[in-house]
Amino acid sequence: MRLLDDVVPAIGRAFFGSVVSGARELDDAHRAIRQGVPTSRRIAFASLRGGTGCSTTAAAVATVLARRRSGRVLGVDGAAGPRSFAALAGADHGGPTAPSDRRAAARTSWDATDGLAAAASGLHVLRIGDPRFPSRQAAPDEWTAAVDPIARFFDVVVGDWGSRSPFVDLGAVAADAHVVALVTGADRPGVEEGTAHADALRRHAPDTRVVVVPVDTVGAGLRAARVAADWPDHVVLPVPHDPTATVPGVRPTASRTALVHLTAALVDAAVGRRSTEATR
Repeated sequence: MRLLDDVVPAIGRAFFGSVVSGARELDDAHRAIRQGVPTSRRIAFASLRGGTGCSTTAAAVATVLARRRSGRVLGVDGAAGPRSFAALAGADHGGPTAPSDRRAAARTSWDATDGLAAAASGLHVLRIGDPRFPSRQAAPDEWTAAVDPIARFFDVVVGDWGSRSPFVDLGAVAADAHVVALVTGADRPGVEEGTAHADALRRHAPDTRVVVVPVDTVGAGLRAARVAADWPDHVVLPVPHDPTATVPGVRPTASRTALVHLTAALVDAAVGRRSTEATR
């Protein structure tokens, strides 16, 4: 089935612009999402403050990957908060994933998936944290201990680090990933803050790609994000407002399309290819 059929409902295609052009762009995104990877690739989502839509966007990207790729995709939920990555991805979110000796010494994919929650999309979900402190985010060393033994058994690992201090944890996020999606607000201060910290992350981890993802969570528009998308030396991929974000399985055309293109760009970045066009 063509990707267009999943993203643009038939009733809305007349408003999508050129159907042929749109279909071609989405087919290109589809190919990018499904491309082979040399080894397991890690995509990390993080934000500088809460309320930016980081977990929602990470869960959406992980779900697209799980549905579209033939290999296994792992989602790692290390962000504390009432709307967790696991819940948004449609997986069990009753608490941290129980420790497993099989996962800790994994030698097969069966070992690596032992005890992991699974979503209807096929996404495997690992929840990291301390059940005694449910509001505390996973520390970088907890992340390493839980993810490193099993990451190689998954084509792509999508991690939701949540809101992280730029002076404490953000460097560890960059060091752990092939590409970091730094999620920000879509207003001018949020976008400028994100691009400034993206520069700092590149200096800290020069082999890690950094993409700034302004998410319009309040319907303010993407004017500032679109201006920033033209700045040199930055990849800025905005996600438009989604008034149905709280309704499972329902997402407007513009938002769904942007998420597909974002997913494709992140896979390209993770395998070392530069996306030629930012989502507008």
